[in-house]
Formats: sequence, structure tokens, C-alpha cells
Amino acid sequence: MKLRIVTLAALAAIAGQAHALTIADIATKRALPATNPDKLFEVHFSGASALSAVIGGLFTQNCVAGTLDTYVSNFTDGAFAGDTANGQSVKAYTCRIIVDTASVKNDFGPAFSGKYVVFQKSDQGGSGNGVFPVAYSQTLPFLNLTAANCAGLVCNSNGYVKAPDGGVSDVAPTGFNPDQNRPAVPVDFTDTSLFPNVSNSNFARVDGVVNTVFGLAVSTPLYTALQADQGLAATVRPTVPKAVIASMLANTFDPSISWKALLPNSPAVNEQQINICRRVNGSGTQTSANAFFLEYPRNALSLLPATNAGNSEFANDINNIGNAGLIMVYEGSSSGNVRSCLDKANDTASFAIGHISLENAETAKWKFAAVDGAVASRDNAKKGHYHYAFESTMQINNAAPATQKSFLNGMIDSAKKSVNLNSLPAAAQNGVMALPTAADCAAAPFGGYAAGSTAEKFCSRVSRPGVDDVLIIAR
Repeated sequence: MKLRIVTLAALAAIAGQAHALTIADIATKRALPATNPDKLFEVHFSGASALSAVIGGLFTQNCVAGTLDTYVSNFTDGAFAGDTANGQSVKAYTCRIIVDTASVKNDFGPAFSGKYVVFQKSDQGGSGNGVFPVAYSQTLPFLNLTAANCAGLVCNSNGYVKAPDGGVSDVAPTGFNPDQNRPAVPVDFTDTSLFPNVSNSNFARVDGVVNTVFGLAVSTPLYTALQADQGLAATVRPTVPKAVIASMLANTFDPSISWKALLPNSPAVNEQQINICRRVNGSGTQTSANAFFLEYPRNALSLLPATNAGNSEFANDINNIGNAGLIMVYEGSSSGNVRSCLDKANDTASFAIGHISLENAETAKWKFAAVDGAVASRDNAKKGHYHYAFESTMQINNAAPATQKSFLNGMIDSAKKSVNLNSLPAAAQNGVMALPTAADCAAAPFGGYAAGSTAEKFCSRVSRPGVDDVLIIAR
């Protein structure tokens, strides 16, 4: 737990140091000998884009005020093909870690007190890339933080690749073993002879950290059409039937049905092109959607997800959203790509549905629909009243250096605390719940948290530790 009261001694210790790390500073501190306390410390982390802001917040809440800079990937860089905006693939957070004293604590421990740190988080490909590259020490592109590769805070990779020290996934690592859940971008992990199924033994540590809450996002034109079809006021959230959405997301769906099953009372507007804003295979958001809607891979009769190749008349180009065809299935590498897909649908007055976590704040261009009458919210999910939620894990690379392992052990432990979740950006707070097993959750009986406490706000009484598990109520 970080106490926010900074002593005079701590202030004196950081005096003159409260400035962000420039690229020149990074180069200077990187070149220092290992024995110098100001030597730059670097961590590379990959995986779930649904938890991108959560992971960023867990790091940055440990930064000395005034020392944080965030460098982002250049969407025109070929290493991040498919991005439509800067920062959709990688963010590199740079700062000086809080000086650890009796009254001020950072989450990584005294060994990192006052350290200058670069923490790179790759969202590319999503959760599966927080699993397989970590298990098999396969390299991913990260930001090349040098003067030659950065313009301001926007940087290229330019061949800079690293095996991640650790990763995060929306569901447990074994959830990515089935064919439709394995990542293929930027490294192809679909060959099981090269990359056998993973288990917890592939990692130095695997631990559940939070429950992640997901939602069914719809473009604003579809949102308003649903309200009209259901006779709702503009302030009332419309609902969608889970069974209809499951059919529309499956590769067996006949797109000539169009939106008739979702808008049965609106014949004038339900003939539009189907636009599906999904994630690539290997994404934890997609893996969660496959399990929740399609029941894949729970049994032999599970539906298979619609893909761009299998049930779309268009190439995987976001500019095909809104064309006058039958169906477009857009597969995005990150949550940012899905948001761009929904934005494009809104801008072309088109209907679209997509998967996204609740840490992504609604905009004027898209909204979350209720599912079978249950409104997507952390409060509903933590009581078991909304079921589209899964236990997310962090894992550490067996081959990571000992110091990086120590740092990530601190991050894993901190992610479980409701007080740390409460320090996240407001939007990021909406998409996560503390696990029932978290120390500050398990200490209270069901419904017995102190009013107004962070435990009351974040502690969930539900558990779904595996992607094929049903959601159950815990004590």
C-alpha cells in the first residue's frame, strides 16, 4: 500500500530530480555502470490490451510526481501493422520510482527505491502474447527509445525486439491452447509441434490478479435504433439477447438475415450491412467472447467465431466498414483497433457490434448494450448479476533476470489490492474487480465491507478462474 504523505526527508531526497526522462536522459542512464544507483532499469511486459490502462496505472501510481513521460508506438511503423492511431501497440512509461521510506512505500519494494525505470507494455495481439512469448521467450517488437527512432513522444521499433519479462492475460494461460485462441501476430504460435500447449509450469509465477469485466459495444446508430425498436427513452439503455449475438458472431451466421433478429420491430432499418468489430485470435477479449457467447471450446458442439476469412465478403480493411455489402468482419490487434472500428461505423452511420472491456470509456460514437437485460457494470458483475467477466492472470518468464522477476512479483501483489485499483484512472476502475481471494476481500463476510471503503467498491463475490468455468458466487 502506498501512503501519500511525503515526509520532508523524502522530499529532500528527490529534490532536483522531479523531471521527466528525456530520450537523452534515457541514453545517459542506460550507459551508466551497473553499480551506479542511477543506472536505468528496464522491464518489458506484454499481453492484454483490455487491461492496458490498468497495467499502466499500476506502474505510474508509483512514480515521483513530475517525472513521468509516456512514449508511444508510431502507427505508421510496419512493426505495428494494422494500427490506426499512435500508441495502439506499445506504450513505454518512464519515471523515477517513489523513494521508499517509513511513511512512503512503492509497490516494488526498497530495492527499487528512487530507481529510474522504463516499463514497456505491448498490447499487440492481446493476451495470447502475454502467454506464449513469455512461456517460450519469443521476441516481440518494443519501442526503440533512442534519438534516431523517436520524434517527441512517438517512437518506432526499427528492429528492436525483446522477449517479454512477463505478461498479463484476460484469462488463465491454458485458455489460449485451443486453435481459435492461439495468437498469430506478430509471432505465429499456431504450430503446436513448435509451441506445445502451455501449463503453469512454463512460468516462474502465474497468479490471478483481478476479474476483468467485458461488454458488448454497439455503434451509436445501432444503439439508438435498438432504443427505438424497444420503445425506450433516450436515457434508457437498450438490451440485446445473448443467443442472437452468439449467432451473429458465429461463422455459421447467414448475413442475409441482416439485423432482423436484433431489430425485429424495425423493418425499415434492419437491412444494413453486418459489421463485426472483433479481435484477432490470441486476444483475451476475443477468447472471453468465444467462451461467453459461443461456448468455445467448452464442448464439441461449440460455435466457431466468424473470421474475416471465413464469413466476410471484404478484406480486413477498416475502410470497408459501412460499405453496401452483407457482412464485414474486422479483426483488430488491440482494443484501440476495435474502438476505431466502432468509430468508423458511427462516422458512416452504420450498425456495428464489438467486444471491449469496461475499462474503455463510452464515447459519443459507441455505447455498451445490456445483455439479456443485465447492464454491464462493475457493481452488477461483482455481485453475479452480470456474467460477462473472467479472472485475469499475470505470469513471469522463467528466463527473466532475477531483478525483473522481483519487480514483477511486486506488480502482481499490488494488482490484487483494492486500494491500488482505487488509484487507477477513473475509466480503468470500471473494468476491474478484486478477486474474492484478495486479502482485503476475504477478510470480510459476504456483503460486510465497510461503507465507502475501497473493499466495498472493488471486492467481487464471483469467480471464474478458467475460461471454460461457469461464474460462481464465492463467500
